[in-house]
Amino acid sequence: MSAVKGWKGALRIADTEADLDTASDEPYIERVETNIDGGLEALYQLGSRLPKEINEGNVSMSVRITKKMVDNTWAGYAGVGQTDMLPPTKYIGIYPMGYESGKPKIICKGKFTSWRLGIAQDGYVTETLEFIVESISVGVI
Repeated sequence: MSAVKGWKGALRIADTEADLDTASDEPYIERVETNIDGGLEALYQLGSRLPKEINEGNVSMSVRITKKMVDNTWAGYAGVGQTDMLPPTKYIGIYPMGYESGKPKIICKGKFTSWRLGIAQDGYVTETLEFIVESISVGVI
């Protein structure tokens, strides 16, 4: 297997995991970053540079998506413009090699927690969203 260029990737968003199968690939996606931090904590003591123990801490999982802005749909995913500002639970399907049978998939369940708008005088208007992941699974399509 060889390295894959990012342009082959795809991202889908749906209200249920099953709906990802029929959802359309989201257009205008520039970048997708997935972060999983196991939250391990090293316990050190005087007289040693090495940890005496490594303890389990809180696991943190997130996805950051940057895309060209075309309307307010994605802002709504983060609760922007809603009276209660509560974002709905969503499923994100990340397909690093495109949405094809036998290709890898990463499925994340969670909520969008922040939305940022970027306006550059000499560039496109972009939006960046942070998604807090409640659960994640990996597999193949």
